[in-house]
Amino acid sequence: MNAHQILFVEDDPIISMSASEFIRDRGFKVLDADCALDAMKVIDRHSYLSALVTDIDLGPGQDGFALAREARAAYPRLPVVFVSGTAASRHAAEGVEGSVFINKPYHPRQVVEALNGMPAYHAAA
Repeated sequence: MNAHQILFVEDDPIISMSASEFIRDRGFKVLDADCALDAMKVIDRHSYLSALVTDIDLGPGQDGFALAREARAAYPRLPVVFVSGTAASRHAAEGVEGSVFINKPYHPRQVVEALNGMPAYHAAA
């Protein structure tokens, strides 16, 4: 069993449910949130996170980039996996150190592969 705990933030309930289930089935502990505000509440309640997986466009409120900045205030070396369907988001995400970008639509396997391929992810455990 994998001891890695990730925060998965997605505002689309269908994507969130299917991706979280797939990732859990691969041995990860997944904490879910559907917006940046709820994600920060999860971060405040947990003393350990291995990684943040977040959609960039989270609807009203903060976007995934703002969430990642706030999350890294609590976890400075926290690896981040950004997901989005827009080219502009991809370009912006590529400038964020310690992050990976996955284009939508995606298969949750890509998230697992990204997490397993992040050196900082393994170091944070």
